[in-house]
Amino acid sequence: MAKYINISSIATTTLINKNKSESGNVRKITIVNHDNTDLVIVKLYITDGSNTYTLTEVTIPALVTLVLEDNLKFDSSVYDLKIDTSTTAEITVIIK
Repeated sequence: MAKYINISSIATTTLINKNKSESGNVRKITIVNHDNTDLVIVKLYITDGSNTYTLTEVTIPALVTLVLEDNLKFDSSVYDLKIDTSTTAEITVIIK
């Protein structure tokens, strides 16, 4: 089952919480910038509270989609999956 998260602010958003019923068995992450004019810089990472491991940090132009499909599985009993956004561009994160 897919998880959909809408973000439209400069923020840090937890996508998957550690030690919850959510699984780190992620096959694909799609980040859609559906804003008509604004780009967004996103940083996708896992963290255990002390250490942070960046999966990607990329600029996504307006009306562009980023798809990540390789080596995304992680131990969700140890790590949170988080995303930082740099603008108020409207994005949707889809986790499968």
